[in-house]
Order: sequence, then structure tokens, then C-alpha cells
Amino acid sequence: KYYIKTKEDTATANWLDKTFLPFDRAIFKAMHSLQQAAGGFFNGFAKFISFFGELGWFFIVLALVFMLFKRMRREGLAIAFALFIGAVITNILLKNIVGRARPFTREGTPFEQWWLAAGQSPENSASFPSGHTTAAFASMGAFFIIGNKRYSWTGLVFAFIMALSRIYLIVHYPSVVIAGIIVGTAAGICGALLSNLI
Repeated sequence: KYYIKTKEDTATANWLDKTFLPFDRAIFKAMHSLQQAAGGFFNGFAKFISFFGELGWFFIVLALVFMLFKRMRREGLAIAFALFIGAVITNILLKNIVGRARPFTREGTPFEQWWLAAGQSPENSASFPSGHTTAAFASMGAFFIIGNKRYSWTGLVFAFIMALSRIYLIVHYPSVVIAGIIVGTAAGICGALLSNLI
């Protein structure tokens, strides 16, 4: 009922949609209920958080700033390596191979209506996995591993909020965000290892 084939879909995308539809729909429904209960109060906040993940600009700037200071150079290198690895896996490989459409492109489904209610955030790339989530977990995962645990844990909190914002705005399926968490975490670990080697 809630699955509509679009021109973007591949066989893998079709399988993901059908397999994870009950899970994705349940999480989306909960997010929409929150959106309605709060009267759209969180719409602006979710868009604000997502802004920091656009093209990974915030994390790139953070890596460059860290690399300017000798004391933070290892963290900066780890973040840079992690972002590069995550971007290659997500944006160059998986998004093009899987080609899963965005949930709000399913015209006539609740997903489209819930996206409209959450503020109609525009997105024009394929959905799998979430690039914002990958970048957030890659960079903040590397930062957590390399950085001082007294404060580096805050990066993981920010990454989780970023992931939730993508679901709240109905621009990524929850299953797609989880994929971004997995890819981003793996990239973060690799980035930290490379930074330690150097």
C-alpha cells in the first residue's frame, strides 16, 4: 500500500523498501506524531541541525581548524580521513549503486504528507545511505576515538541528533539512517587508525 515504484529504484532499492517498510513506517509515524504534538516546534531546529551536514561543510571546516593547532592535529587528520572514506563509500559508491528514492517522493503516501508537515526540506540525491549521517558519524566517531573522552563524547551526541533530524524531516528512511550510522562509524574507525599511523 505504501510502496510506489519510481524511476530511481533498482532491484536492491525495491528489496530494501519492501523489507524495511514496516519498521520505517512505524518510526516515521512516531516522528510525525511528535511533530503534530509539538505543533511543528521542532521543524526549525531539525532544519538547523541538518544545515551543518550539507555537503559536510561543517565537519570539513572543523577538521581544517583542528589541523591548524599542533595539539589537535591528530583529531583533525582523523576527521579528514574519516570524511573522505565515508564520502567515497556513500556518495560515490552506494548512492549510485542502490539508487533508493527519498521517502517523500512516494506520491500519494503518508510519507509525502508527513514530509510536507515537517517543512518540505528539499533533497535531490538518492537516499541510501544518509550522507548527513555518514559524515556526522565518520567525523565525530573519529573525534571520539582520538580525542579526549572528557569532551569528545559530545561529538557523538551531535551525530545522533543529526541522524534523528534526517528522520524527523522525512528526507531519509530510518533504515537508511541506520546504514549511514554503520558506514560512518566504520569510516570513523578507519580515519582514527590512519591518523594514528601517520
